[in-house]
Amino acid sequence: MNQKAIKNVLSPTEEGDAATKGYVDSKSTDESDLDMRGHSVRNVNQDPIHEDEAVPKQWIEENFLNRHSSASAMARDSNMDTHHVSYLGAPEQNHHAATKGYADAKLSLLGGSMQGGIGMAGNRISHLGEPEQSNDAVRLSYANEFYLKRDGTNWMRGPLHAGGFQVIRVGNPCEEQDAVN
Repeated sequence: MNQKAIKNVLSPTEEGDAATKGYVDSKSTDESDLDMRGHSVRNVNQDPIHEDEAVPKQWIEENFLNRHSSASAMARDSNMDTHHVSYLGAPEQNHHAATKGYADAKLSLLGGSMQGGIGMAGNRISHLGEPEQSNDAVRLSYANEFYLKRDGTNWMRGPLHAGGFQVIRVGNPCEEQDAVN
């Protein structure tokens, strides 16, 4: 057209009609939807900057968990920042998370009673509080502080009250303050 313009174009009525710049500009507002009719957008930005940008599917797969795929795995620990995980299903395998209700029903930890033993597999129980009842477990340090070992490796810290019973099999005295038989 040798840099000549077409002027006085009518508004288009069919797909093949020519359109003016004003007509095109009036149709390309930010609020209008783009109907892709099942087609894809290709060659999108690999490193999105804004939340409203289109991103490649591969970027989503690398940075998000797929809710519908059990193969989708977290890359590191998740900081819940005191939020709760809700709507867990019943655990089916040992490594599955369980709800508090499931754990409470199985363990009866809140003042209930335990049935059976605990297989410790070489592990230890630590950080016990002070015993309150005669059947409470105690720390070894508690036993060493309040009780005498039968082998004599820890010392008495106060008088021995026999409560009317005899002390028998006392060895021969070696020192002046030793008991005698």
